[in-house]
Amino acid sequence: MKGILSFKHCPGIKNIIGPVQIIMRTCPACGEEVEFFSDENETSCQKCGRTLHQEATSSCVSWCKYAEKCIEDLEKRKLLPNTRAEELKRLIEMK
Repeated sequence: MKGILSFKHCPGIKNIIGPVQIIMRTCPACGEEVEFFSDENETSCQKCGRTLHQEATSSCVSWCKYAEKCIEDLEKRKLLPNTRAEELKRLIEMK
């Protein structure tokens, strides 16, 4: 069964369902380097305990007119966890 969109032609799909990556941020409270995984929204600084949120990055959901259908398709085929799908849908609503 074919999905709604062809991953072969969607340049942003790798950012949505690709492998988890490590992202580093500097804690604004104490200056400690804080590690995020690309599928996390927030984490705590190991040094001072402050909760940090992952900085927003450019994503296809911010410009692609098919983003909502793409997310629904990925979610339906269980290629995207429900929590990530909801986060992406919120980004669509903000544009």
